[in-house]
Amino acid sequence: MSGIPTPSGLSGWGQFPAGSNWTRVSQRWKAIVGVGTAAATVAGLTLCTPHLAAQRAALEQTISQTLMGGSELAFSWLKNSSSSSFAALSLNAGLDQVVEPKTGMTFPGVLNKCQLLTGTGLRTKSILGLKKITVYTFGVYADPESLRGKLSAQYGSMTSDELKKNPGFYKDVIEKDVGLTVRLVIVYGNLKIGSMRSAFEESVGGRIKKFSNGEDGDLLSRFTSAFTDDIKLPRGTSIDLTRLPGYVLQTKIDGKEVGNLQSALLCRSLFDLYIGDDPFDKHGKESIGLGLASLLGSN
Repeated sequence: MSGIPTPSGLSGWGQFPAGSNWTRVSQRWKAIVGVGTAAATVAGLTLCTPHLAAQRAALEQTISQTLMGGSELAFSWLKNSSSSSFAALSLNAGLDQVVEPKTGMTFPGVLNKCQLLTGTGLRTKSILGLKKITVYTFGVYADPESLRGKLSAQYGSMTSDELKKNPGFYKDVIEKDVGLTVRLVIVYGNLKIGSMRSAFEESVGGRIKKFSNGEDGDLLSRFTSAFTDDIKLPRGTSIDLTRLPGYVLQTKIDGKEVGNLQSALLCRSLFDLYIGDDPFDKHGKESIGLGLASLLGSN
């Protein structure tokens, strides 16, 4: 992806002014979040730092001046090389919602005050080898200040295109104590907590064994014990898995904390599922990689 995409649709009463006016918006966008960033990044320019707050205000002012009476700006953002993979972003009500197009599920542009959405993907499973269902959609969030602090020295001079193809970049994001969250939003309405627990035992457990040479003790059971039988998982339920400073993995379900466990191995095993060498969704990983690269300051 080599540039800022132009809008594909606009709702509300306004119209897009042609030519130079949109150029002003795209130039402002590029200056703030970088070419190729995930659509949601701009939505997350909140009060993480005075610097970001000032830049967000400047962007909103530019958009306001560019739109001619419109109440909402909506457009599609190309996420990866597949023409069918788009994310829809609505710039309204504080620029804070992103829609995953294949499921219709929404993600906030920012979590935990400072973590910005970098991209989304899907977790699918086959039933009896015949039918694929989408179990949940996921979004990966990163704290830009934490990301830059941990990785700028090594990767700050590389372009987004170089970074997205660099296995070492993903490896360092996964292994270093960068502020990350993966949010899961349940899509399959009949999902039971026991099935979710079993899925984590298989996927996270497999990574724990891989990275620890089988010497993981009771780490997996301590993690999955947070998913107790009384928890319901209706369609739209959110599960946030956040790496806090010191390699503490915090688990929240619909905003309620249900687990808190310190383990660099567990954090690595979890995030490897989404942006590691063998991710759940390869297109999703590409999208997330571009977003992470943009947050790092590449252009």
